[in-house]
Amino acid sequence: MNKKVQAVNSEMSLASDEAMAREISLDSQPRVSVVIPAFNEEARIGSTISQWMGFLGEHYSRSYEILVVMDGCTDQTVDVVSKISNQSEGLIISYYFPRKLGKGGALIEAFRGARGKVLFFTDADCSVPTGELLKFVSTVEKDDVAIGCRYFKGSDFVDNLPLSRFIFSRGFNALLKIMFPALKHFHDTQCGAKAIQRHMLDTLGDDLFITDFAFDVNLIYAALRHNLSVREIRIKSNHYENESKISPKLLKISFAMFLSIVRLRLHYSRFKSLIHSSRLKPLIGLLMRVYHASPLV
Repeated sequence: MNKKVQAVNSEMSLASDEAMAREISLDSQPRVSVVIPAFNEEARIGSTISQWMGFLGEHYSRSYEILVVMDGCTDQTVDVVSKISNQSEGLIISYYFPRKLGKGGALIEAFRGARGKVLFFTDADCSVPTGELLKFVSTVEKDDVAIGCRYFKGSDFVDNLPLSRFIFSRGFNALLKIMFPALKHFHDTQCGAKAIQRHMLDTLGDDLFITDFAFDVNLIYAALRHNLSVREIRIKSNHYENESKISPKLLKISFAMFLSIVRLRLHYSRFKSLIHSSRLKPLIGLLMRVYHASPLV
């Protein structure tokens, strides 16, 4: 039975692939789905996809899929990915959202279409080497969620990180432990590489709602609240400061992430109704619109 790539509604559209059918039978669920969010990545997305296809083809034959989620791209990323997708025989699925949803929003939409038994998401810069995927897949065979950790003794990532980014990361982590005591044992909530069992993702449902860079916190905390097992694993990771989309807007992103974790904290408190109150909802909406006006998210 043919399965059409689901067309995206008026808020989003599938990038040049609406007519392409995926020849995948109902009993051939891929072993792994790799989800890559991308914003204006024309210079490196082709290389990233090529690296992932080579690795996945070697270790999983054709039992994989790569979902590239292009969120509000204004460069040639859509054209680059669509060309590769059209030649991939259904292994590369491209999603294009003309209106920015934010990293978290784009991931949430992609998860709805992902079919793999294991869902793994990672950054478009390939900062986490493809070989690290095996650690995540092995971990979620025993646990429900696996999250990468870049902060440990001897990590090359820490040695190459600018001081401003290190201070922000450790400060944010400390704040999370105060606001969410359940996260006190986690050292790196913001690592861009995470994996979850597909059927466990369905369990989280509407509790995944943070659409910016704080989505990672949303995923981890929602999993814990649903009594899922979450394991942090040490991984190799690189930092490319000259290509970073976060460093130039660090203060603005920090403010937006703070707003998001406050929303998350309220969501899991007796004050949950405040998020939807007639007085505060317009204010929250205004603040988030200011944030989403940034070309970064």
